[in-house]
Amino acid sequence: MPRHRCPDCDVAMEEVDYSTAGAAGATARARIDDPRKSGTLGVGGMTYLEAYLCADCGLVRFYAE
Repeated sequence: MPRHRCPDCDVAMEEVDYSTAGAAGATARARIDDPRKSGTLGVGGMTYLEAYLCADCGLVRFYAE
């Protein structure tokens, strides 16, 4: 069973690769400070975002997994 479904089309979304352009053409994945993970001094740990695409309507959603 797919993990994520499109809220508009109700079809399975597929995980896709993405990157953000950095300095000198370097690429990186986006990450967030995740309060669900314990980090140094009580500050949340870092979590990378995963991108999912609906092939029917083109909607892209990011999930912290």
